[in-house]
Amino acid sequence: MTILTTGVLVVILMVIAVGTAITGVQLERNGLQHAADSAALAASQAVDPARIYDLGDGPAIHARSAREAAAEHLRSYPHDTTSTEDIHLQGVTVDADGTVHVTLGARTNPPLVGWFTRGTGTSIPLTVTGDARAR
Repeated sequence: MTILTTGVLVVILMVIAVGTAITGVQLERNGLQHAADSAALAASQAVDPARIYDLGDGPAIHARSAREAAAEHLRSYPHDTTSTEDIHLQGVTVDADGTVHVTLGARTNPPLVGWFTRGTGTSIPLTVTGDARAR
């Protein structure tokens, strides 16, 4: 009976540990998604005055100014995490209608097994995309 109880207890603890790790990664991904959305919003507000007043047609957002605004916003964004590292801007694109797409990448170490993923260099990669359009 003791062996059976011990086996069931080990299985239950393993299920709890896996659930905790998956939940931790999802929470880190949600935080990164918030950063991507806010960087996209900042990039969509990086309007090039010359394009507004001189050209008069097409989007008033230039890809270069959108990328610079997104990068600046990402530098000042308060990342409240110790599990996610190497947060970087993977790409910024501007559609013809003025929609800005910001893609962020990062690596995270799940709770309870973070010591293992840090030690072996097998942290979990995360990629998220945020979209915003200036009107």
